[in-house]
Parts: sequence; structure tokens; C-alpha cells
Amino acid sequence: MRQIIIHGKMYPLATPHAPRRGREMAEQSIIDDGALVMDQGIIQAIGPTPQILADFGPQATLVDADGLIVIPGFVDCHTHLPFAGWRADEYRQRLRGHTYEEMGKLGGIHRSSQQFNESTDNHVIDFCEPLLQEMLYSGTTTLEMKSGYGLSVAGELRQLRLIQDFRHRVRQRIVATGLFLHTPPINLPKERWLWEVENELLPKAHQLQWLDAADAFIESTTFSPEDVEGYLRQARKLNLNIRIHSDQFAHLGGTDLALNLRARGIDHLDNINSRDIARFERSDSVAVLLPGATYTLSHKPFPPARQLIDHNIAVAIASDFNPGTSPISSMPLIISMAVRFFDLSPEEALSASTINAAYVLGTEREVGSLEVGKRADVCILDTDTLDAIPYRAGHNPVRQIFVQGTMM
Repeated sequence: MRQIIIHGKMYPLATPHAPRRGREMAEQSIIDDGALVMDQGIIQAIGPTPQILADFGPQATLVDADGLIVIPGFVDCHTHLPFAGWRADEYRQRLRGHTYEEMGKLGGIHRSSQQFNESTDNHVIDFCEPLLQEMLYSGTTTLEMKSGYGLSVAGELRQLRLIQDFRHRVRQRIVATGLFLHTPPINLPKERWLWEVENELLPKAHQLQWLDAADAFIESTTFSPEDVEGYLRQARKLNLNIRIHSDQFAHLGGTDLALNLRARGIDHLDNINSRDIARFERSDSVAVLLPGATYTLSHKPFPPARQLIDHNIAVAIASDFNPGTSPISSMPLIISMAVRFFDLSPEEALSASTINAAYVLGTEREVGSLEVGKRADVCILDTDTLDAIPYRAGHNPVRQIFVQGTMM
């Protein structure tokens, strides 16, 4: 295979350290007349076009993106794939005023669990593969996939096994997270489920090497910080990254626990307080904001994104792609929502959806920026200005996409 050179306006997002914090999120070292070299799936060089052409031009295939923006592939660090069905009727009920808690009694997570557990493996694969393609063609080249709809030892392991299957079926880089404490199963006392997760499910999933991270949902209708702490501490001892859904609907102390456990990502954060922000400032954890859930649920308060950034905290954004509270797969649309709802600048949103999200997943050495030695996951946009991504909400700005150096 010949080397490929992409020539255009480069947004490398290269950084001496990840994640980008505070003011660093808005700093983009743009190469206006830039080029990068891809070979064997890896970025081999990046720099000014004349230099790159002089060094590599005669041997390479040129992709001309003159006047267009070239960015790293998006990293979606919070999704609930795989799932096996939609819940559009619940959305209609929310439009009529039903709350998240009420919808949980009518269906919610347990309904998605039923859909998943009643579906064959082939149905789940056939349902999700087009969704992953949809994500790819809107620029997502790395994503997280979670369990959490199995709600039994066998069901959660099956979901993780399917995630391994998707790793071989699609071109994206996939990170597997065990959201074993998503909600208590209907047919099992919560205390018994906590025991099974700690003593059976987590050890087995780790033994099978099907896990990169462990997650828990702390909420008044699911689990308390005290419920999840033992499981997450055990996951930490197994060298898994820690993730926590925290303080989405009420302030329950989840963020405090997550910071104590040095979680990579602490997600939602709609109801954190000034003490949480002060502790965040002294940590390496990333605040993962999910504007798709804010939009779908028409939920307030918004997470204090500007305060987080102004306190030198690293922020990531993600889709929260799931059939109940954020049926949105497009990272360009998520960027538009983050800019509109959370007051991020387009530059901050780009950092939040690439290098910072990669850090949350523990993949910052592989993806998230255009740097020599990283995967050649590259998006060419159909615009000469970054502002066009949030401005044209709903439009897919990706003109061409390369995954490991191969054009899709």
C-alpha cells in the first residue's frame, strides 16, 4: 500500500499531556497549509505542506483537502451500545410531562433489558451494526460500548461477548465497559445483585479479558455511593479504569466517591456543587458532559460547564447514545448542543470530543489527536471554519473519513 498524504487545514490537537485542561481546551495549534502522512494505519508525519511533500511526495498518493479542515476522528466516550430496540413511545410520554422516574416505572432500563434478553445474538448484531456505521460516517472512529442491559450474570456476560464480536465486525476502535450496576434487577433483591456482581460477574468478566473499565449509575432510583463502592474498589484492584454516572438528577455524593477512586471519567454532573468543583480542580478526573440527555429529557439544571473549564478542569463530551434518554449517535450534533446549551466554544468542544474523550477511555496514546505514531483516524470536513460544526446543527460535516489510514 502506498503512503497517503492529506493536505488541508490541520487541527492536530497535539499536546504534551492529556487531557487538556481549562484554557488549554481552546488552544488549537492550527497548521493552515498542512499535511499528514499515513502508512500502515499509522500517522507517520505531520507538518507544513511544502516540507511534507518534499520528504514524502514522490512516493505517496495525495488527497487534496485544500481549504477544508482536517481533524482527528471523534471519540465517543459514553454510549450504551449494544441494545436491541427503541423506546420512542416513552419519548412521547415525556413530552406529555412524565418524569424520568415515572418512565422508569413504565419501562426505562428494564424495558431495554427485556428487549435485549429476548433478542437473539443475530438480531442484536443486525440492529447495532447499522448504528455503528451511522456513527462512523458522522466521524466517530473510537467509541465506548457498555453492558448494563443484561441485568443478570449471564446477560451481562453475553453483552460483553457481543461487544467483543463487534470489535471484529467494525473498523472503529471499541472500548468495553462493564456497567454492572446500572439498575437493580426486578426479580432479585438489590443486596443479592451487589453480591453476585462483586463475587461472580466482575471476576469472571475480568478472567475472560472482556473489560477495560467498570461503571456504576448512582441515583435515587438505582444505587447509592455506599452500594457501589465495594464493586468499584475491587475493579480498581484489577487495574480497570473507573467510570461513574453521577449527580444527574440529584446530588447524592457520587462525584465525591468518584474523585476518591480517581475515576477517569465522571459523567452527567448536572447537580454538582462548589465543593465538588474545588475537588475536581485538584484531580486528574475528567468531567464528561452529555448534552444529548439534557436535550432529550429537557432537563435542568445544566451541568456547570463554564465553571468547570474556568477552574482548570478537563471536560469531555459524549453522546450517551441509548434508546431511552439520548437516542442520538452524531458527535457533530452533540458538539452543536454542547456549544448551545453548555456555552463551550467550538474549539473547546473539539478538544472535549477528541483528545479528552480519548483520555477518559484510556486510549489517549492511540487516538484523539493527529500525532506521529497514533492511529491514522482522520476526518476531512466540508468546511473551512470550525464554527460550521455547531452552526449547521443536524448536518453531517464529514466529507471523507479514514480509519487506520483506509478511506471508508
